[in-house]
Amino acid sequence: MNLLLAESVDWTRIIIEYVAYAAVIVVGILILLLLRRKTRLPRHRELRVQLHDLSAAADAFRTQPPTGLKRFKALSALIYRLDKLIYVTDRMADKERDGQIAGISTLLTAARNELFAYRSGQRDLSDEEGLALAQQKIADAAELLERILLRDERLKAGG
Repeated sequence: MNLLLAESVDWTRIIIEYVAYAAVIVVGILILLLLRRKTRLPRHRELRVQLHDLSAAADAFRTQPPTGLKRFKALSALIYRLDKLIYVTDRMADKERDGQIAGISTLLTAARNELFAYRSGQRDLSDEEGLALAQQKIADAAELLERILLRDERLKAGG
């Protein structure tokens, strides 16, 4: 009788251990899938949407600027979005070995530098020249991305 009871306890323990191992493996796979989704680089069309959204945000900031602390927060948010796009385009350029995407990153960096001059106090908030220049650089980056998309279409059609 004791021999039967000892065998059932061993099997129960083994089954519980394997279920625990399986649960750890499933949780690990889910974490890896989430990380992959979060670190995935955008496709060119997704980047176009992000650039157009950034351009619209810069235009809204320039045409109806908030005052005081709200202006500083809006400017910081705009710079943060630029930083994020600069990082993404740098990674895309490295991964794809594409100099034109690196050009987008360079244009966005120039726009960020123009906006950062306002945040650091090097430029007065009433000076619209830097805002216009930053908005132009963002528009140039969007135009360059449109040319990249046309190139992609030609490559897809040709081969």
